[in-house]
Amino acid sequence: MKIYQKIREYSKEKGETMKEIAAAYGVTPQSIQLYFSGKNAMPLNFLAWYIETHPDLDLYALFDRKQQNIVAEPKPTYGKKAQKQDVIDKIVAILEQEL
Repeated sequence: MKIYQKIREYSKEKGETMKEIAAAYGVTPQSIQLYFSGKNAMPLNFLAWYIETHPDLDLYALFDRKQQNIVAEPKPTYGKKAQKQDVIDKIVAILEQEL
């Protein structure tokens, strides 16, 4: 799937109209239609703007021909990074309990 096709499908899923995208970007809806149909090459400025305004897009998936889904996976939340002393204290507590 080509980049313009991926962005077109993503836009449809989001319920965005070409008129809304055109107004936000500052071009005519016909320009957006030409980008999304592949008749005109999608300018790099437009592509950069679209990615900036849609932070859930996965840039690597967008450019990978094998990837169909271009929405990034939600980033996992990690707990607080353990301090070295906290780890040592836990090890000591376990050793005291076991020995």
